Amino acid sequence: MIREMMLPEARRGERPTYRKPYPAYIDQMPLSLGFKVPNFTLFNGEDTHASSVEHIGSFSIQCIAIENNPILKLRLFGNSLSGQAFTWCTNLPANSIQTWEHMEKLCCLKPKVTISDLAGLKQSEDEPTQDFITRFRKLKMKCRISMEERHFIQMAQTALKISLRKRFDGMLFGDLVKLADKASKYEELLKEEQQKRNSSKGTYYKTPSSLVHLVEVETKEGTESSEEREVAVAEMAKLKHPISCKALTKPPKDQKPPPFIGGFVPNKPTQNKVYFFDLTKVDALFDEMLLQKAIETPHRLPKPEELKGRQYCRWHNSWNHSTNNCVVSRDVIQEGIMAGRLKLAEKPPTVTTDPFP
Repeated sequence: MIREMMLPEARRGERPTYRKPYPAYIDQMPLSLGFKVPNFTLFNGEDTHASSVEHIGSFSIQCIAIENNPILKLRLFGNSLSGQAFTWCTNLPANSIQTWEHMEKLCCLKPKVTISDLAGLKQSEDEPTQDFITRFRKLKMKCRISMEERHFIQMAQTALKISLRKRFDGMLFGDLVKLADKASKYEELLKEEQQKRNSSKGTYYKTPSSLVHLVEVETKEGTESSEEREVAVAEMAKLKHPISCKALTKPPKDQKPPPFIGGFVPNKPTQNKVYFFDLTKVDALFDEMLLQKAIETPHRLPKPEELKGRQYCRWHNSWNHSTNNCVVSRDVIQEGIMAGRLKLAEKPPTVTTDPFP
């Protein structure tokens, strides 16, 4: 194929041409002696700070010397365009523009994107967040309505698919780039979680010889989609060094785990889960980890007086279950122990004999 393209016959093929929207006779009209084509300011149609109306005004000022020659203005107008604007001009039907006044009116009446158009934009379930934010930004650039950037960011957040809206509801972002970055990272975590869920078989943790809590988890298979479940708001921070918490201790001998009363089940786990730490202290453990900045959470935690007589999960910012009964928080802590990021607190040695007889 490459050899065929290099043949003389192929090189003598037709040269690519672009179509001009005005009649051919306009290019045949002679220019006045000594006329020089102005160095026009280019308009690409992509700059949010420049409109087609402003460009028409700027172009007319630069053509002040030929103000009385509208046909020549029409001929030179293509020299002031680039990018998307030039493509738009060359895609106009041949001979569709007969006068400069017609071209001027067509440019000024070019359709604009409204706030309603932006508000109607939605991310599809199979569309990557980066692609959606890019699509939103391109449409936003064509919107000429003046509005604070934070309102555009809120519109983009509202347009995200439901799994991302739940995760970032109420959170504030400085710009669309930060929103795209955070949402894309969380999207990758959801994919990774789904892959682990699909590939997991048998018991998740091997039963160790040390003291553990063995918990039977009830699952609700096929009752709701992953998007309809609660989404964790808090997350583990990236720790430079392992940390130890007083509440992170081994379960006391013969102690039964707290009764399971409907904590959030993120997937379809095996019926038996093994935990190496005391599940009755998850609430206190959350406080310690938050104090050591091992947990990041954007939401405001309720005050003690707000919690009286009510169950509340700090991990999900949810009033549907308690932190102690949250399967997600248990799993995150257990994973931290297994990975070496969290260390079980060492009990002080018990003195059984008098060291000073």
